[in-house]
Amino acid sequence: MTLVRRPGKRAAAAALTLAAALALLAILAAGAGSASAAGCPSFRVLHNDRIGAASFPAGPYTLTPSAGLTCARTSALFARFLEDWDGNLPGSWRVIAQGSGKAKFTNGAGASFSAEREGEREEEETNPAIGKLCPGNYVVNHTSVVGPLRFRRGAYLLYIPAGSAITCRRASVLFTKFLAQPGGRLPSPWQVKTQTATFYKPVRPLRSAFRLEVAGGVR
Repeated sequence: MTLVRRPGKRAAAAALTLAAALALLAILAAGAGSASAAGCPSFRVLHNDRIGAASFPAGPYTLTPSAGLTCARTSALFARFLEDWDGNLPGSWRVIAQGSGKAKFTNGAGASFSAEREGEREEEETNPAIGKLCPGNYVVNHTSVVGPLRFRRGAYLLYIPAGSAITCRRASVLFTKFLAQPGGRLPSPWQVKTQTATFYKPVRPLRSAFRLEVAGGVR
């Protein structure tokens, strides 16, 4: 006859402790997964912005990083990328536009994160901060410097901000003149807002403004 030894009180208590610990770890893991799925704390874009072909209307955004990227690192990257209006990002990063207020960022090492505006997204066409889109594309034939900005070879969109008296034809003529300036110097009294590539005259900044944005195919 085979005798079966029943576990003592100490063994039973140890088993219960182990089971409780495993259950707690499972709860914590589930909580961590749901926190990751929910994304990082809200990131606020202070004014209507653009990174290459991706547009970001002002407002709060949810940043969702891939594994290996912390929320702090993701926020720092997004803030840095917002300085690159032409979409030429540092390292091997690139931006994939997914509609107004939504984009994905990836790099050659497999890291990625998404940015999406919280709440109802605005459409560019109805956003007064963008202005009137001029017909057709303006083509830059070779990489040129205008003031502090570098315009790579490719197609660009010309916009006339709300309130500006400049026509699309006049904006095209002016930008052609800017590209031809020696040393990339802007002719006086013109100035440019580097964040949005908006050209204007300081005396009447609203009445004399036009802006450029990447249309795609920039090399």
